[in-house]
Amino acid sequence: MKSIQYLCLIITSLFLLQSCEVENLDNDNTPRDDFSFNNYVLAVEEASNSDITRFFTFEMTRVRNNTEPYELLSEESLFTNSDPSTSAGHHSIGKYFFAMAKDKKGMSSTPGIYRMSLNMSDRVFIDQSLNLRKNNLFPSRKLCIVDRSLGFYYNEGLSPQSIYMFNPYTMLTTGVIDLKDAIMKFRPEAKWLDESGNNMVRTGSLVLDEKGGKLYVSVVFLETVGFNIIADSETNFYLAVVDIETKTVEKIISYPNTRTVGFFVSENNPTTKDEYGDMYLCSWGWNQFGTPTDSKIFRIKRGETDFDSDWEFNIATHFGAGRIAQSIISYNNKIYLHISTIKYTFSDSDSAGTKIEMEYYELNPQDMSVRKLNIPSSDPSARMSVFNIFDDKLYIRYSSEQYTIRKTICTRQSIQTRRTACSIFV
Repeated sequence: MKSIQYLCLIITSLFLLQSCEVENLDNDNTPRDDFSFNNYVLAVEEASNSDITRFFTFEMTRVRNNTEPYELLSEESLFTNSDPSTSAGHHSIGKYFFAMAKDKKGMSSTPGIYRMSLNMSDRVFIDQSLNLRKNNLFPSRKLCIVDRSLGFYYNEGLSPQSIYMFNPYTMLTTGVIDLKDAIMKFRPEAKWLDESGNNMVRTGSLVLDEKGGKLYVSVVFLETVGFNIIADSETNFYLAVVDIETKTVEKIISYPNTRTVGFFVSENNPTTKDEYGDMYLCSWGWNQFGTPTDSKIFRIKRGETDFDSDWEFNIATHFGAGRIAQSIISYNNKIYLHISTIKYTFSDSDSAGTKIEMEYYELNPQDMSVRKLNIPSSDPSARMSVFNIFDDKLYIRYSSEQYTIRKTICTRQSIQTRRTACSIFV
């Protein structure tokens, strides 16, 4: 059986999606077993109504060599339109892919683990789901899938200092890892709740990833829950190292002069692992409306569980103060980064009229050499990734101003766009 593949193609005239209605999408939940055809999925968000996500399945051999733009809705012979309305990052394995929020009927902040596949009509549908409790406006949406029998997620409303284990193929929760005792020993004076009873200590909201039998879980001590602001007095980024087999916290490690990695409630995965087994973490440096730090890349080497104190790539040092890297991926032991051309602040991240542009770079972690890729500069694609790998090829998404850009999401094997254009570079 072939896995479902997700990648990015050239898109035009996405405003047509605003008036499109797809009927009887909830009536066909018969899963498809044969994925030897039409096993590529493109997702488009146009955010004009409560059902903001559209998925399009297609056959790669019919579109691979065509460089002309497509109008997705009019090309019904190539693209099949469907709308299960899920968002907030996509992770794929085998015949399934997963999202961490549901948009249908306007509930764009409804957290959960929504497992999707293709039905007999080549449409995407929600196969099963796990509901997550929600007790604030910014539920965590981080998910880690190790293999077909093991994944991890954070359910803050149920247990804010725990990480849950689940089986992606049975969609059953299989265990829980409690980090609270380890955090209490690490930070006895921690403030656990604010005056309204909101959780002030989050686990796995920035980083949730696995390497060498260890689960790496971010630990964040908040100053303000509403915007996930970390106090300026916090000068380090904290990561719990958990032994998966015993479900015990071995230690909590810290990285200096860094408060955050990635971005809260983000579709962008801030960690990546290379072929050597080294794990790289990308800090945008943002602290929402708090004080930022430099954007930088740092790592944990293969066979080790501590940060590599001898290796760091500082974006501000190499490119200028205020410039950030907001997307990262490893490919053929090189690191690929999406870096702003000028200073990029938190207030710019959601501005539709921002003039910020991003460029693409290749970093060789062995000698720290940097090469600018011959790809046109892109819109910010705020909080979204632009890199995708499958079939041993790296695909890079870019957008130009002529398409009225909003947002684009790319994870390792899934892509989601909002009013944007995408092209393939192999």
